[in-house]
Amino acid sequence: MRKEFQFRVKNHTIKIVNTWIRGVKLYVDGDLRDHDTSFWANGKVALLCANLGEYGILEIYPRSGLVSVEMDAYLILNNSKQYVFSSHQRLSLTEQRMAQ
Repeated sequence: MRKEFQFRVKNHTIKIVNTWIRGVKLYVDGDLRDHDTSFWANGKVALLCANLGEYGILEIYPRSGLVSVEMDAYLILNNSKQYVFSSHQRLSLTEQRMAQ
């Protein structure tokens, strides 16, 4: 099963591709930045991350359900963790504006 998530953060196009066989891959503006092939993820540790330069570090956390895996993304800059994407819940307007 293949699942893709795509969103924008600070003028960067982010794409996460999750497959059962090849694992999870993180693309920033079309470039592969990180991947993980482990079968188990606990959601407490970032599964993927990418440096977005002056905007900070993008960290991707998995959220496992019974059948599918969902993803949450945070942007970390100066010890501040900002929620920028969720595949399973709607972000507040403030969070959406901060991600732009």
